[in-house]
Amino acid sequence: MLLAALVLAGCAAASPTKEDTMEPAPTAEHQRRLAAAYVEETMHRSGIDWDAPQSQEYPQACSLPDGSAGAMYNIVRTGAGVRDPEAVTKSVGKRWAADGLTVEYSSDKMTSGADRYLVNGSGGDVERIQFGAATTKSSLGGVSKCGTGNAADLG
Repeated sequence: MLLAALVLAGCAAASPTKEDTMEPAPTAEHQRRLAAAYVEETMHRSGIDWDAPQSQEYPQACSLPDGSAGAMYNIVRTGAGVRDPEAVTKSVGKRWAADGLTVEYSSDKMTSGADRYLVNGSGGDVERIQFGAATTKSSLGGVSKCGTGNAADLG
């Protein structure tokens, strides 16, 4: 009986804790690469001419699930206007939905007065992503998931 109690106590002591079984968080750079690849894929699928000189990427601070500080990336692209912005936006949104993202459509007016059609997505390899199209210009912005790293060191 004493031997059984010692064996059980030994097993209990060897049981992994939640902290022991948690995977380390991916790095901010890894998360950036995943989000950037999805943004690039969306750019190619959209059929729009994108303006490389107007591209931007920048880090910002975020909190990891364990509460520690991390970093995420914002990825911004600007492109040409399109003849049928509503159709292009719906096409992008349908593809995101097929990829497993949650999508939501909306529209607004640009300062030029042009109607702009938007689709917002979340899930997959991005924290969130937005595509907007008008007859005057298009935009695409993605935000990576939070990863380990310090935003101030990455900027």
